[in-house]
Amino acid sequence: MKSSTWLISILMLSLTFISGCGTSKNGPEIAIKSDFFTTAQGLPGNQITALSFFGRELWAGTKTGLARYDGVQWQVHVKKNTNVLGSEIIEALYVGDDAIYVSTDNGACKYNGTAWSGVMSGLRARCAAAKQSEIAVATAHGVEKSTGSAFSTFNKESAGLVNDEVNVVAFDSTGKLWVGTNAGMAMLSGGAFQNFTGPAKQIVGNSLVDVPPSPPNCQLIGNNISCIIKYKGALAIGTTSGLTITDMANQWSSFSAPHNDFVQKGGTIAQEMVSGNSPMPGNSVKALANLNDSLLFVGTNKGMAVKKEGSTWLDVSKNFSSIANKIITALAVQNDELWVGTPDGLYRFTGISSLGNPAQ
Repeated sequence: MKSSTWLISILMLSLTFISGCGTSKNGPEIAIKSDFFTTAQGLPGNQITALSFFGRELWAGTKTGLARYDGVQWQVHVKKNTNVLGSEIIEALYVGDDAIYVSTDNGACKYNGTAWSGVMSGLRARCAAAKQSEIAVATAHGVEKSTGSAFSTFNKESAGLVNDEVNVVAFDSTGKLWVGTNAGMAMLSGGAFQNFTGPAKQIVGNSLVDVPPSPPNCQLIGNNISCIIKYKGALAIGTTSGLTITDMANQWSSFSAPHNDFVQKGGTIAQEMVSGNSPMPGNSVKALANLNDSLLFVGTNKGMAVKKEGSTWLDVSKNFSSIANKIITALAVQNDELWVGTPDGLYRFTGISSLGNPAQ
């Protein structure tokens, strides 16, 4: 009996040294839990188009309706039960000062926590943004803007916009309205746009021509803008060519993944692989989310990356393996939760605040 007790003690001691009390030689393990949601769990559709937190609820837009999650169940909004929804194809979600704005394939509406109301009808709203009484809506014909009365159109013809195909609108921390188009950024001031385009290459016949930036200091990594969010008092801008973090004046930091680029070789134009400067899995940035300026989540056409301070990026291969190589269509983060939208469902990762620890 004594010998068996002695053997058990030796085995337990050995296991203590092997396990290291929950740590590894690379530091403490991060316990991130993941869940997956589809129509089987109550979503109106699996193709996620937009995500946002409003209050304590997560809102999810899909191609077949809108839903909000209170931590227990999903409440679905479609035209049948929410008549201000112009369409069940949800384009974007934006949280303003006191309401969440829902952009659809046919207009935009808002919910203030107790009641729904219409914002704009008759046009496809690609994105709506609001600041106090000012509302701006991105459309294929420019920006529709209102300060409490009827909407007015601001586009290339009326206000000098670089391109009428507007993909996204957003207000920065100072209240300036920024517009992302298929051909650059713009800032609306006094009824006219100040345009920003980064350096580009243009094929003319058999030659590859460098197109200079405008203004000369603009260093946008790409001019086809897909998403804009506030980040560290500046802007994080997602493009189809990578990510740029900038104050749109003197500070420009851009990040990309390895990619093919056009080069001139004698009288011919060829493509060559160009090394990137980040672990971003893809260059088409489709979604961004900011956790207290400590972590920037970057969703691309080939998976997700997480940026920390400076040029530091997290290794996401272990904690987010379930979304590796997936197209990321939407992101939302609050407190300890990260929600990731894809074309085939919605992922929730719980425990992500530990990723911001300096030791990780």
